[in-house]
Amino acid sequence: MDFQAFVNSVAVPCAVLSVEKKPGGDWGEIRIVTANEPYRQTMGPRYYDNMIYSELVPKDLKFEDYCYRAAVLGRRMHAYVETRALNCWTDQQMIPLESDREDIGYCQYLFEFTQNAEADRMSSVCAESASALIKCSLSLMTTENISESLKAVVSEIMEVSGAATSRIMLIDDDTQTVTNLCEMFAPGEPVNSAAISYEIVKTWEAMIGVSNGVIVKNEHEMDDLERRNPAWVRSMRAYGVTSLAMVPMRREKRVIGYLYVINFNVEKVIEVKELLEVLSFIVGAEISNHSLMARLDALSKRDELTGVMNRNAFKRQIAELEQSCCMPLGVVYMDVNGLKRINDQEGHESGDTLLRHAAQMMERAFEHDHLYRAGGDEFVAIMENCNKMEFDRRVAHFRQLEVSAPTINIAVGAYWTDDAAENVRSIFQKADSEMYADKRAFYLRHPEMNRRKR
Repeated sequence: MDFQAFVNSVAVPCAVLSVEKKPGGDWGEIRIVTANEPYRQTMGPRYYDNMIYSELVPKDLKFEDYCYRAAVLGRRMHAYVETRALNCWTDQQMIPLESDREDIGYCQYLFEFTQNAEADRMSSVCAESASALIKCSLSLMTTENISESLKAVVSEIMEVSGAATSRIMLIDDDTQTVTNLCEMFAPGEPVNSAAISYEIVKTWEAMIGVSNGVIVKNEHEMDDLERRNPAWVRSMRAYGVTSLAMVPMRREKRVIGYLYVINFNVEKVIEVKELLEVLSFIVGAEISNHSLMARLDALSKRDELTGVMNRNAFKRQIAELEQSCCMPLGVVYMDVNGLKRINDQEGHESGDTLLRHAAQMMERAFEHDHLYRAGGDEFVAIMENCNKMEFDRRVAHFRQLEVSAPTINIAVGAYWTDDAAENVRSIFQKADSEMYADKRAFYLRHPEMNRRKR
Protein backbone atom coordinates (compact mmCIF):
# COMPACT_ATOMS: atom_id res chain seq x y z
CA MET A 1 0.00 0.00 0.00
CA ASP A 2 1.24 3.49 -0.85
CA PHE A 3 1.09 4.98 2.64
CA GLN A 4 2.37 8.38 1.49
CA ALA A 5 -0.43 8.81 -1.03
CA PHE A 6 -2.88 7.61 1.63
CA VAL A 7 -1.90 10.20 4.27
CA ASN A 8 -1.66 12.95 1.65
CA SER A 9 -5.35 12.45 0.93
CA VAL A 10 -6.24 13.47 4.50
CA ALA A 11 -6.74 17.17 5.30
CA VAL A 12 -6.01 17.03 9.06
CA PRO A 13 -2.67 15.96 10.61
CA CYS A 14 -2.32 12.27 9.78
CA ALA A 15 0.39 9.61 10.02
CA VAL A 16 0.75 5.87 9.60
CA LEU A 17 2.19 4.05 12.62
CA SER A 18 3.79 0.61 12.60
CA VAL A 19 3.76 -1.69 15.63
CA GLU A 20 6.17 -4.59 15.96
CA LYS A 21 4.44 -7.79 17.09
CA LYS A 22 6.05 -9.78 19.91
CA PRO A 23 5.20 -13.26 21.24
CA GLY A 24 2.69 -13.45 24.07
CA GLY A 25 0.60 -10.47 23.00
CA ASP A 26 3.34 -7.91 23.55
CA TRP A 27 4.71 -5.20 21.27
CA GLY A 28 8.14 -3.95 20.29
CA GLU A 29 9.14 -0.82 18.40
CA ILE A 30 6.46 1.67 17.40
CA ARG A 31 7.46 3.83 14.44
CA ILE A 32 5.98 6.71 12.48
CA VAL A 33 6.19 5.28 8.98
CA THR A 34 5.18 8.43 7.12
CA ALA A 35 3.02 11.52 7.60
CA ASN A 36 1.24 14.22 5.62
CA GLU A 37 2.27 17.84 5.46
CA PRO A 38 -0.05 19.13 8.26
CA TYR A 39 1.45 16.50 10.58
CA ARG A 40 5.04 17.41 9.60
CA GLN A 41 4.37 21.12 10.13
CA THR A 42 2.84 20.48 13.54
CA MET A 43 5.69 18.27 14.73
CA GLY A 44 8.46 20.48 13.39
CA PRO A 45 11.93 19.80 11.98
CA ARG A 46 12.75 16.89 14.31
CA TYR A 47 10.36 14.65 12.42
CA TYR A 48 11.60 12.16 9.79
CA ASP A 49 9.98 9.12 8.20
CA ASN A 50 10.22 5.74 9.93
CA MET A 51 11.42 7.26 13.21
CA ILE A 52 10.67 5.63 16.56
CA TYR A 53 7.81 7.69 17.99
CA SER A 54 9.56 8.30 21.35
CA GLU A 55 12.26 10.28 19.51
CA LEU A 56 9.59 12.87 18.81
CA VAL A 57 7.37 12.78 21.90
CA PRO A 58 7.89 11.32 25.40
CA LYS A 59 7.37 7.58 25.76
CA ASP A 60 3.84 6.78 26.94
CA LEU A 61 2.69 3.25 27.76
CA LYS A 62 -0.99 4.16 27.37
CA PHE A 63 -0.33 5.55 23.90
CA GLU A 64 1.60 2.38 23.01
CA ASP A 65 -1.24 0.20 24.26
CA TYR A 66 -3.70 2.08 22.05
CA CYS A 67 -1.37 1.70 19.05
CA TYR A 68 -1.10 -2.06 19.70
CA ARG A 69 -4.87 -2.49 20.01
CA ALA A 70 -5.44 -0.62 16.74
CA ALA A 71 -2.56 -1.94 14.61
CA VAL A 72 -2.38 -5.54 15.90
CA LEU A 73 -5.79 -6.33 17.40
CA GLY A 74 -7.71 -4.43 14.73
CA ARG A 75 -9.72 -2.19 17.08
CA ARG A 76 -10.65 1.39 16.28
CA MET A 77 -9.39 3.55 19.16
CA HIS A 78 -10.30 7.06 20.27
CA ALA A 79 -9.06 9.21 23.14
CA TYR A 80 -9.37 12.82 24.20
CA VAL A 81 -6.52 13.55 26.56
CA GLU A 82 -4.67 16.45 28.13
CA THR A 83 -1.31 16.92 26.43
CA ARG A 84 0.57 18.76 29.13
CA ALA A 85 3.81 18.97 27.12
CA LEU A 86 2.01 21.23 24.61
CA ASN A 87 -0.35 22.86 27.14
CA CYS A 88 -3.45 21.72 25.25
CA TRP A 89 -5.88 18.81 24.78
CA THR A 90 -5.55 16.25 21.98
CA ASP A 91 -8.43 14.49 20.25
CA GLN A 92 -6.78 11.43 18.68
CA GLN A 93 -8.04 8.48 16.63
CA MET A 94 -6.29 5.27 15.57
CA ILE A 95 -7.81 3.23 12.74
CA PRO A 96 -6.53 -0.28 11.83
CA LEU A 97 -4.92 -0.74 8.40
CA GLU A 98 -4.23 -3.88 6.38
CA SER A 99 -0.72 -5.30 6.73
CA ASP A 100 1.22 -7.58 4.37
CA ARG A 101 3.65 -8.62 7.14
CA GLU A 102 3.24 -11.17 9.91
CA ASP A 103 5.53 -9.29 12.30
CA ILE A 104 4.19 -5.74 11.80
CA GLY A 105 0.77 -4.13 12.20
CA TYR A 106 -0.26 -0.70 10.91
CA CYS A 107 -2.76 1.95 11.92
CA GLN A 108 -3.77 5.39 10.77
CA TYR A 109 -3.22 8.10 13.40
CA LEU A 110 -5.16 11.38 13.29
CA PHE A 111 -5.23 14.13 15.87
CA GLU A 112 -6.61 17.59 16.54
CA PHE A 113 -5.58 20.05 19.25
CA THR A 114 -7.95 22.12 21.39
CA GLN A 115 -6.72 24.85 23.72
CA ASN A 116 -9.02 23.84 26.58
CA ALA A 117 -11.05 20.78 27.56
CA GLU A 118 -14.26 20.63 25.52
CA ALA A 119 -17.24 18.89 27.10
CA ASP A 120 -18.61 17.36 23.89
CA ARG A 121 -15.28 15.72 23.07
CA MET A 122 -14.68 14.63 26.65
CA SER A 123 -18.10 12.97 26.81
CA SER A 124 -17.42 10.90 23.68
CA VAL A 125 -16.92 7.61 25.52
CA CYS A 126 -18.25 4.06 25.28
CA ALA A 127 -21.77 3.26 26.48
CA GLU A 128 -20.67 1.61 29.74
CA SER A 129 -18.38 4.51 30.64
CA ALA A 130 -21.10 7.03 29.77
CA SER A 131 -23.63 5.27 32.00
CA ALA A 132 -21.17 5.17 34.90
CA LEU A 133 -20.23 8.83 34.44
CA ILE A 134 -23.88 9.89 34.53
CA LYS A 135 -24.42 7.95 37.77
CA CYS A 136 -21.30 9.46 39.36
CA SER A 137 -22.22 12.99 38.29
CA LEU A 138 -25.74 12.62 39.70
CA SER A 139 -24.34 11.27 42.98
CA LEU A 140 -22.09 14.31 43.30
CA MET A 141 -24.97 16.67 42.49
CA THR A 142 -27.80 15.23 44.55
CA THR A 143 -26.29 14.98 48.03
CA GLU A 144 -24.87 17.56 50.39
CA ASN A 145 -22.70 14.91 52.07
CA ILE A 146 -19.42 14.84 50.12
CA SER A 147 -18.32 11.60 51.83
CA GLU A 148 -21.45 9.75 50.70
CA SER A 149 -21.07 11.16 47.20
CA LEU A 150 -17.49 9.93 46.92
CA LYS A 151 -18.50 6.49 48.20
CA ALA A 152 -21.02 6.26 45.36
CA VAL A 153 -18.31 7.28 42.87
CA VAL A 154 -15.84 4.68 44.16
CA SER A 155 -18.56 2.03 44.12
CA GLU A 156 -19.26 2.77 40.45
CA ILE A 157 -15.53 2.59 39.64
CA MET A 158 -15.41 -0.82 41.33
CA GLU A 159 -18.44 -1.97 39.32
CA VAL A 160 -16.96 -0.98 35.96
CA SER A 161 -13.34 -1.97 36.61
CA GLY A 162 -13.84 -5.16 38.60
CA ALA A 163 -10.95 -3.96 40.76
CA ALA A 164 -9.85 -5.48 44.05
CA THR A 165 -9.37 -2.02 45.55
CA SER A 166 -10.30 1.52 44.53
CA ARG A 167 -9.24 4.75 46.22
CA ILE A 168 -9.59 8.50 46.01
CA MET A 169 -6.40 9.89 47.52
CA LEU A 170 -5.48 13.47 48.42
CA ILE A 171 -1.95 14.84 48.68
CA ASP A 172 -1.07 17.94 50.71
CA ASP A 173 2.36 19.37 50.00
CA ASP A 174 2.06 21.90 52.84
CA THR A 175 1.74 19.20 55.51
CA GLN A 176 3.47 16.51 53.41
CA THR A 177 0.65 14.03 53.99
CA VAL A 178 -1.44 11.64 51.92
CA THR A 179 -5.05 10.89 52.87
CA ASN A 180 -7.26 8.03 51.69
CA LEU A 181 -10.31 10.24 51.24
CA CYS A 182 -12.46 7.31 50.17
CA GLU A 183 -11.65 3.65 49.48
CA MET A 184 -13.43 0.38 48.82
CA PHE A 185 -12.44 -3.29 48.73
CA ALA A 186 -13.99 -6.12 46.75
CA PRO A 187 -15.67 -8.91 48.78
CA GLY A 188 -13.08 -11.36 50.05
CA GLU A 189 -10.19 -8.98 49.53
CA PRO A 190 -7.95 -8.31 52.57
CA VAL A 191 -8.54 -4.81 53.89
CA ASN A 192 -5.36 -2.74 53.88
CA SER A 193 -6.30 0.90 54.35
CA ALA A 194 -2.80 2.14 55.14
CA ALA A 195 -2.03 5.23 53.09
CA ILE A 196 0.86 5.07 50.66
CA SER A 197 3.66 7.24 52.00
CA TYR A 198 3.90 10.87 50.95
CA GLU A 199 7.46 10.26 49.73
CA ILE A 200 6.28 7.61 47.24
CA VAL A 201 3.18 9.49 46.09
CA LYS A 202 5.28 12.59 45.51
CA THR A 203 7.34 10.66 42.92
CA TRP A 204 4.27 9.99 40.80
CA GLU A 205 3.95 13.46 39.30
CA ALA A 206 7.48 13.43 37.86
CA MET A 207 7.03 9.82 36.76
CA ILE A 208 3.79 10.64 34.92
CA GLY A 209 5.50 13.61 33.27
CA VAL A 210 3.53 14.89 30.31
CA SER A 211 1.24 11.84 30.28
CA ASN A 212 -2.11 11.83 32.05
CA GLY A 213 -1.74 8.77 34.25
CA VAL A 214 -0.36 5.26 34.59
CA ILE A 215 -1.93 1.98 33.47
CA VAL A 216 -0.25 -1.38 34.07
CA LYS A 217 -1.96 -4.52 32.74
CA ASN A 218 0.71 -7.22 32.84
CA GLU A 219 4.13 -8.22 34.17
CA HIS A 220 5.96 -6.70 31.20
CA GLU A 221 4.45 -3.27 31.91
CA MET A 222 5.08 -3.71 35.65
CA ASP A 223 8.76 -4.39 34.89
CA ASP A 224 8.88 -1.25 32.76
CA LEU A 225 7.31 0.76 35.57
CA GLU A 226 9.78 -0.70 38.07
CA ARG A 227 12.69 0.68 36.02
CA ARG A 228 11.17 4.14 36.38
CA ASN A 229 9.97 3.89 39.99
CA PRO A 230 11.54 0.91 41.78
CA ALA A 231 10.49 1.85 45.34
CA TRP A 232 6.82 2.11 44.45
CA VAL A 233 6.72 -1.12 42.46
CA ARG A 234 8.53 -3.04 45.21
CA SER A 235 5.85 -1.93 47.68
CA MET A 236 3.10 -2.98 45.25
CA ARG A 237 4.62 -6.39 44.61
CA ALA A 238 4.74 -6.95 48.37
CA TYR A 239 0.93 -6.58 48.44
CA GLY A 240 0.32 -8.77 45.38
CA VAL A 241 -0.52 -5.98 42.94
CA THR A 242 -0.52 -7.26 39.35
CA SER A 243 -2.38 -4.45 37.58
CA LEU A 244 -3.23 -0.84 38.32
CA ALA A 245 -4.71 2.30 36.81
CA MET A 246 -4.00 5.69 38.31
CA VAL A 247 -4.77 9.24 37.12
CA PRO A 248 -4.09 12.55 38.86
CA MET A 249 -6.74 15.06 39.92
CA ARG A 250 -5.67 18.64 39.36
CA ARG A 251 -6.72 22.05 40.50
CA GLU A 252 -5.48 24.32 37.73
CA LYS A 253 -1.89 23.02 37.25
CA ARG A 254 -1.40 21.59 40.74
CA VAL A 255 -1.98 17.90 41.56
CA ILE A 256 -4.35 17.61 44.54
CA GLY A 257 -4.83 13.84 44.53
CA TYR A 258 -5.28 10.63 42.54
CA LEU A 259 -7.94 8.16 41.44
CA TYR A 260 -6.42 4.73 41.89
CA VAL A 261 -7.53 1.13 41.23
CA ILE A 262 -5.50 -2.06 41.63
CA ASN A 263 -5.95 -5.58 40.31
CA PHE A 264 -8.69 -4.57 37.88
CA ASN A 265 -10.15 -6.49 34.93
CA VAL A 266 -7.54 -5.76 32.24
CA GLU A 267 -9.98 -6.83 29.52
CA LYS A 268 -11.86 -3.61 30.31
CA VAL A 269 -8.84 -1.33 30.20
CA ILE A 270 -10.44 1.07 27.68
CA GLU A 271 -13.55 1.52 29.81
CA VAL A 272 -11.44 1.95 32.95
CA LYS A 273 -9.15 4.49 31.28
CA GLU A 274 -12.07 6.54 29.94
CA LEU A 275 -13.90 6.45 33.26
CA LEU A 276 -10.93 7.44 35.42
CA GLU A 277 -9.75 10.23 33.11
CA VAL A 278 -13.14 11.94 32.94
CA LEU A 279 -13.89 11.32 36.62
CA SER A 280 -10.54 12.83 37.61
CA PHE A 281 -11.74 16.03 35.97
CA ILE A 282 -15.20 15.93 37.62
CA VAL A 283 -14.18 14.67 41.08
CA GLY A 284 -11.15 16.98 41.22
CA ALA A 285 -13.40 19.98 40.54
CA GLU A 286 -15.94 18.81 43.14
CA ILE A 287 -13.27 18.29 45.82
CA SER A 288 -11.70 21.66 45.05
CA ASN A 289 -15.09 23.35 45.23
CA HIS A 290 -15.96 21.55 48.47
CA SER A 291 -12.59 22.51 49.99
CA LEU A 292 -13.10 26.11 48.89
CA MET A 293 -16.60 26.23 50.35
CA ALA A 294 -15.37 24.68 53.59
CA ARG A 295 -12.64 27.32 53.85
CA LEU A 296 -15.11 30.09 53.06
CA ASP A 297 -17.52 28.71 55.66
CA ALA A 298 -14.73 28.59 58.24
CA LEU A 299 -13.72 32.16 57.39
CA SER A 300 -17.33 33.32 57.66
CA LYS A 301 -17.41 32.02 61.25
CA ARG A 302 -14.14 33.58 62.40
CA ASP A 303 -13.61 37.02 63.82
CA GLU A 304 -10.94 38.63 61.67
CA LEU A 305 -9.31 40.59 64.51
CA THR A 306 -9.10 38.00 67.30
CA GLY A 307 -9.41 34.68 65.47
CA VAL A 308 -12.21 33.38 67.74
CA MET A 309 -15.71 32.58 66.46
CA ASN A 310 -17.68 35.66 65.37
CA ARG A 311 -21.15 37.04 66.09
CA ASN A 312 -22.77 35.16 63.17
CA ALA A 313 -21.43 31.87 64.52
CA PHE A 314 -22.62 32.88 68.02
CA LYS A 315 -26.18 33.46 66.81
CA ARG A 316 -26.20 30.15 64.95
CA GLN A 317 -24.92 28.35 68.04
CA ILE A 318 -27.71 29.77 70.18
CA ALA A 319 -30.27 28.61 67.58
CA GLU A 320 -28.76 25.10 67.61
CA LEU A 321 -28.82 24.99 71.41
CA GLU A 322 -32.49 25.97 71.40
CA GLN A 323 -33.19 23.05 69.07
CA SER A 324 -31.08 20.45 70.91
CA CYS A 325 -31.60 21.68 74.49
CA CYS A 326 -28.18 20.20 75.38
CA MET A 327 -27.66 19.91 79.15
CA PRO A 328 -25.76 20.53 81.33
CA LEU A 329 -24.83 23.92 79.89
CA GLY A 330 -22.42 26.56 81.14
CA VAL A 331 -22.12 30.11 79.76
CA VAL A 332 -19.45 32.71 80.54
CA TYR A 333 -19.85 36.32 79.41
CA MET A 334 -16.69 38.47 79.35
CA ASP A 335 -16.39 42.17 78.62
CA VAL A 336 -13.10 44.06 78.26
CA ASN A 337 -13.13 47.00 80.66
CA GLY A 338 -11.78 50.38 79.60
CA LEU A 339 -11.64 49.67 75.84
CA LYS A 340 -13.40 52.90 74.88
CA ARG A 341 -11.01 54.99 76.98
CA ILE A 342 -8.00 53.33 75.33
CA ASN A 343 -9.48 53.87 71.86
CA ASP A 344 -10.00 57.57 72.68
CA GLN A 345 -6.67 58.25 74.36
CA GLU A 346 -4.25 55.84 72.64
CA GLY A 347 -5.96 55.11 69.32
CA HIS A 348 -7.82 52.18 67.85
CA GLU A 349 -4.64 50.23 67.10
CA SER A 350 -3.98 50.06 70.84
CA GLY A 351 -7.61 49.04 71.39
CA ASP A 352 -7.28 46.25 68.80
CA THR A 353 -4.10 45.02 70.48
CA LEU A 354 -5.93 44.92 73.81
CA LEU A 355 -8.75 42.84 72.28
CA ARG A 356 -6.30 40.38 70.72
CA HIS A 357 -4.45 39.90 74.02
CA ALA A 358 -7.74 39.48 75.89
CA ALA A 359 -8.92 36.83 73.40
CA GLN A 360 -5.63 34.95 73.73
CA MET A 361 -6.09 34.89 77.50
CA MET A 362 -9.64 33.57 77.11
CA GLU A 363 -8.42 30.80 74.80
CA ARG A 364 -6.06 29.59 77.51
CA ALA A 365 -9.05 28.88 79.77
CA PHE A 366 -11.84 27.97 77.34
CA GLU A 367 -12.23 25.86 74.19
CA HIS A 368 -11.10 27.71 71.07
CA ASP A 369 -14.06 26.59 68.92
CA HIS A 370 -16.59 27.49 71.65
CA LEU A 371 -15.35 31.02 72.26
CA TYR A 372 -17.20 33.82 70.49
CA ARG A 373 -16.78 37.54 70.00
CA ALA A 374 -20.41 38.57 70.44
CA GLY A 375 -19.86 42.33 70.08
CA GLY A 376 -17.18 45.01 70.07
CA ASP A 377 -15.62 44.24 73.47
CA GLU A 378 -17.90 41.37 74.51
CA PHE A 379 -16.96 37.67 74.38
CA VAL A 380 -18.90 34.51 75.29
CA ALA A 381 -17.64 31.03 76.15
CA ILE A 382 -20.16 28.16 75.79
CA MET A 383 -19.53 24.82 77.49
CA GLU A 384 -21.89 21.98 76.57
CA ASN A 385 -22.06 18.72 78.56
CA CYS A 386 -19.67 20.19 81.12
CA ASN A 387 -20.16 19.24 84.80
CA LYS A 388 -20.29 21.92 87.51
CA MET A 389 -16.84 21.14 88.91
CA GLU A 390 -15.14 21.47 85.52
CA PHE A 391 -17.11 24.64 84.74
CA ASP A 392 -16.11 26.30 88.02
CA ARG A 393 -12.49 25.21 87.53
CA ARG A 394 -12.26 26.86 84.12
CA VAL A 395 -13.92 30.09 85.33
CA ALA A 396 -11.58 30.25 88.34
CA HIS A 397 -8.58 29.62 86.07
CA PHE A 398 -9.61 32.50 83.83
CA ARG A 399 -10.04 34.86 86.79
CA GLN A 400 -6.51 33.99 87.92
CA LEU A 401 -5.18 34.73 84.43
CA GLU A 402 -7.01 38.05 84.43
CA VAL A 403 -5.59 39.05 87.82
CA SER A 404 -2.06 38.17 86.67
CA ALA A 405 -2.35 40.55 83.69
CA PRO A 406 -2.49 44.05 85.20
CA THR A 407 -2.98 45.82 81.84
CA ILE A 408 -6.11 43.77 81.02
CA ASN A 409 -9.31 44.12 83.03
CA ILE A 410 -12.24 41.90 82.13
CA ALA A 411 -15.72 41.77 83.63
CA VAL A 412 -16.93 38.17 84.02
CA GLY A 413 -20.38 36.68 84.41
CA ALA A 414 -20.85 32.91 84.67
CA TYR A 415 -23.93 30.71 84.89
CA TRP A 416 -24.26 26.91 84.83
CA THR A 417 -27.34 24.69 84.92
CA ASP A 418 -28.36 21.09 84.34
CA ASP A 419 -32.09 21.86 84.38
CA ALA A 420 -33.45 20.79 80.98
CA ALA A 421 -36.59 22.81 81.61
CA GLU A 422 -34.66 26.08 81.77
CA ASN A 423 -34.97 28.32 78.74
CA VAL A 424 -31.74 28.64 76.74
CA ARG A 425 -32.15 32.38 76.24
CA SER A 426 -32.64 32.89 79.98
CA ILE A 427 -29.37 31.03 80.66
CA PHE A 428 -27.47 33.50 78.48
CA GLN A 429 -29.35 36.44 80.02
CA LYS A 430 -28.40 35.35 83.55
CA ALA A 431 -24.72 35.07 82.62
CA ASP A 432 -24.95 38.46 80.88
CA SER A 433 -26.52 40.04 83.98
CA GLU A 434 -23.74 38.64 86.17
CA MET A 435 -21.17 40.12 83.82
CA TYR A 436 -22.76 43.59 83.93
CA ALA A 437 -22.89 43.45 87.73
CA ASP A 438 -19.17 42.68 87.75
CA LYS A 439 -18.57 45.51 85.29
CA ARG A 440 -20.46 48.04 87.42
CA ALA A 441 -18.43 46.98 90.45
CA PHE A 442 -15.20 47.51 88.49
CA TYR A 443 -16.15 51.06 87.46
CA LEU A 444 -17.16 51.90 91.02
CA ARG A 445 -13.63 50.95 92.06
CA HIS A 446 -12.02 52.66 89.04
CA PRO A 447 -14.21 55.61 87.96
CA GLU A 448 -11.30 57.06 85.97
CA MET A 449 -11.66 54.12 83.51
CA ASN A 450 -15.31 54.89 82.78
CA ARG A 451 -15.44 57.12 79.70
CA ARG A 452 -19.26 57.09 79.69
CA LYS A 453 -19.42 58.62 83.21
CA ARG A 454 -17.20 61.51 82.19
